[in-house]
Amino acid sequence: MNQGTHDLTVPLPLTHPIYHILLVLAAGERHGYGLRRAIIASTEGRMRVGSGSLYRSLDVLLMAGLIGETWGTIDDAPELRRIFRLTDLGERIARAETERLVQLVALAQRTPRLWDGQSAWGGAR
Repeated sequence: MNQGTHDLTVPLPLTHPIYHILLVLAAGERHGYGLRRAIIASTEGRMRVGSGSLYRSLDVLLMAGLIGETWGTIDDAPELRRIFRLTDLGERIARAETERLVQLVALAQRTPRLWDGQSAWGGAR
C-alpha cells in the first residue's frame, strides 16, 4: 500500500476525523476552514474538529501521501491559502475504509437487537 517514499503512518481503521477529511476531499479541493465547515455540515453538527486537531490530522495525511497540498485561492477564499486535495493513494485508502464500514453496518443490520427499525435516540430510522 505504501507508494514511493511516503511513510504510511495512518493506521487502519481510520479515525473519525481522518475519514471525514478524506470524505470531504473526495468531493473536491478545500482549504482548512472549508474542511471544518464541510465536516460540520455533512455530520449535521454531530462532529466538530478543532483547528489543532484538524491541522495535525492534515499533517499526518500529507506525510502518508493520502492528500496533497498547494498554495492558492479557492472559490470562497480569495486570499492565498493551503489547499488540500485527495491523492490516488488517499482515494484507495478511503475506498477500503468505506468497504470495511459497509461490511460492519451489514453485520449490525443482521443483528436484530441492534437493528430493529428504531433509532438509538428515539423514533424510527
